[in-house]
Amino acid sequence: MTRPVGQLGHAQIGPSGKECAAVILEVKGLVWKIIEVVGESNESFAKAVMNAVDEAGKTVKQMQWFEATQFRGSIKEGKVTQFQTVVRIGFKVER
Repeated sequence: MTRPVGQLGHAQIGPSGKECAAVILEVKGLVWKIIEVVGESNESFAKAVMNAVDEAGKTVKQMQWFEATQFRGSIKEGKVTQFQTVVRIGFKVER
């Protein structure tokens, strides 16, 4: 299932039932694709970003940059117990 996302690409419903955005940009003759993933950590937002990039790197090649766009977490008994970060990752499209 897809739906238009502006004029750049389409959002797709992933296996978890959550929407994941995929955007394709063309820059100086190169074609880049942007995916959006959510990383989690019990330690920090930085570790959540690293987990997201590490996991995406298992199947995505040519990753070049990331952008952390949202931060959230869980609190239990007054203590932070989990960190989540939405991360956009840009990579070159192989031709």
